[in-house]
Amino acid sequence: MLHLKSFILVIGLSIACHNSIFAQKKKEIREAGVKQKVEWRILYENDKEIKYKEYEAQFDRQGNVLMEKNYDEKGNIISHFEYKYDNNGNEILKVAYNPRGEVIERVETTYKEGFKIEKRVYGPTGKLKSKKIFEYK
Repeated sequence: MLHLKSFILVIGLSIACHNSIFAQKKKEIREAGVKQKVEWRILYENDKEIKYKEYEAQFDRQGNVLMEKNYDEKGNIISHFEYKYDNNGNEILKVAYNPRGEVIERVETTYKEGFKIEKRVYGPTGKLKSKKIFEYK
């Protein structure tokens, strides 16, 4: 049950992170030559300012996200994702890591003639968990 809760948290954070990154459009990131984005959280407790890194992302030259991490108030990694893309900028690999840096899940996506045709999800041991086929007519 704890594994399921962790997985749900990771997926939720993944969606939140993707939304956060794409507040800045890929084109804007590419044109500005942004290589890294860091988000800082500042809390105020008892008239004291507490600042910590909440999120960071790294980008390639095309503005694609290569890596993103979420942190808690103590600087511990909550979630960590890494991405790879094909020459057309399509995401072909997404790897989710737990806070200890171990692979939780690997998602491989295949494209043909610009269309997503298959998505395979692998568990932490590398065993195929699910597959989704995309058909176009």
